[in-house]
Amino acid sequence: MKHGEDLREPTGPGEAEIIVRRSRFLARAIHVTSPDAAQTEIRRVRDTHPDASHVVYAFLIGDPHSEYAGMSDAGEPRGTAGRPVMEILRGSMIRDVLVTIVRYYGGTKLGTGGLVHAYGDVTRSALDRLPTRRRVQHRTGECRLSYELYERMRVQLRAEGAEIRDERFTTDVRLVIAADAALWPRLESLVRDLSRGTVELQSVTDCGSGGNS
Repeated sequence: MKHGEDLREPTGPGEAEIIVRRSRFLARAIHVTSPDAAQTEIRRVRDTHPDASHVVYAFLIGDPHSEYAGMSDAGEPRGTAGRPVMEILRGSMIRDVLVTIVRYYGGTKLGTGGLVHAYGDVTRSALDRLPTRRRVQHRTGECRLSYELYERMRVQLRAEGAEIRDERFTTDVRLVIAADAALWPRLESLVRDLSRGTVELQSVTDCGSGGNS
């Protein structure tokens, strides 16, 4: 396994299409930063292609030491679709990526070997067309604040370059953010200043994400 500094992430979509024995395979790779975002995109693809035979997917989010991964054969024989896509993703050193593959059955069975090759080939083609950038070290953290502070804090954090990863509303508001580690001292000061010292930004973990080539 290479070090985290070798990881990359998408900066735009990558798409490819192949036809194998009249079956069409349409692959699309995009940037996602959470499992929820991946599932939202998977539902969108299914809604866009209601007549498709299968909508296979695999996603890989985070760095190798703290990653979220998911895949589905979507009704294809076990291990012939989602798994080869995932293996290619892991070998690509691209993270925060979702690949969906829509298959329109062409009337001829491809067999397990044929399916593995078809899903693998269209995935490689989509990733070859995927624009990426180097991932730099990011840090994630959380803070708990009052509803009165919520909107102003959210706006200011985003203005400083933080990404809001999660929001939970109970007796107070819990914000989970991610940002370039270099910004962290500024964000900690921002949270303290806006809350007049009543709220602290607590670091949760370091992870790879976003950075220029």
